[in-house]
Amino acid sequence: MSPDGTARGHPALRAWRLSQIVADTYERSKLAGFLYLFGWVVVGWLADAHRIAPVPAVAMAVVFLALGVMRLAMRPPPREDEAANRRWLRNYAWVLPLAPLAWAGLQAWLLLDARFSQPVRMASLVATIGYATVFVNVYTTVRHFAAVGAGVLFLPPLVLVWLDPGQQALAVAMTFYAVYLVGALVRTHAEYRRRLDLDVALREQRDLYEGLSRTDPLTGLANRRQFTARLDELAARARRGGPGFTLVMIDVDHFKRVNDDHGHLAGDACLVGLAQRLQAVFPPDCSLLARLGGEEFGVLLEGDAASAAASAEALRRSLAAGAIDCGGVVVRVTVSVGVAGFDPVRHGDGEGLYRAVDRALYEAKGAGRDRLAIAS
Repeated sequence: MSPDGTARGHPALRAWRLSQIVADTYERSKLAGFLYLFGWVVVGWLADAHRIAPVPAVAMAVVFLALGVMRLAMRPPPREDEAANRRWLRNYAWVLPLAPLAWAGLQAWLLLDARFSQPVRMASLVATIGYATVFVNVYTTVRHFAAVGAGVLFLPPLVLVWLDPGQQALAVAMTFYAVYLVGALVRTHAEYRRRLDLDVALREQRDLYEGLSRTDPLTGLANRRQFTARLDELAARARRGGPGFTLVMIDVDHFKRVNDDHGHLAGDACLVGLAQRLQAVFPPDCSLLARLGGEEFGVLLEGDAASAAASAEALRRSLAAGAIDCGGVVVRVTVSVGVAGFDPVRHGDGEGLYRAVDRALYEAKGAGRDRLAIAS
């Protein structure tokens, strides 16, 4: 676990966890800076501070207002930018304690200046205790944020109360409350960590199930669901003037013979081997490879049909000239291929392109198999 409480696991989950800590920290504290201004308005009014010390009274109000605006203005960076989120946490670690530090100075002034009455001092101490309690119960997204803020708020007045011989009972009571604050900080931070861990686990399970729902379990390629969604996405983008793309469909010739002659396990191994050949010819980082069902595969890739057809033809030739190791059984297979580039006018949408390539594929099969046809 890193100092900011983020996990050292999968990079995507680590980045999400960090961004969630940043978002929670900001949401919990973005308006809280103005509470110090409100507290000073109330305590200052009770203390008649505008008459006793008008310049410091106004100055403190301006300081609290400025610090509240500063905290509100520090909006979190984009969630996906892990480095920016780490910088935000480091910067916020300096900003968050400023208002508590200013309030601690104000509290010391009220306790030490004889012009302020005992009821005013008690009212300010109640506010201080309240602010410290808020820190340990709310700002627990990052433990040291809460610890520093509560410590800056609570420890200076606690020391001053202990130094006043007439406030020993209050000093003892505040000391006991300080012990409670330490325990509350440990408990609330642990509760936040547990909730965050649960959220991360739920996201991990969701991503896993989503991946399984979009992946063919035998070959590890995309399944038909993911293929269809990507096809529609590329077609819609192309209709809006985006880059063109090509669809390649590949079908294993006479695949039933492989299963009949060598068994279904060999047939499955044959499909896995073919998927590996596809990944070598069409790199997954610039294309989508999918098993559409049975022994049929589809490839979606940006670019024109000519280059896609050249790659598909190279695959067809290599299969026709060699064989595939199907779980210890060497099997010679051939494939028929259909290819077409998307034309918004002729095809209209992704389904139109799919039908055109499917017709080209069956033209190749009808012409004797082991060949490639480009949709006209």
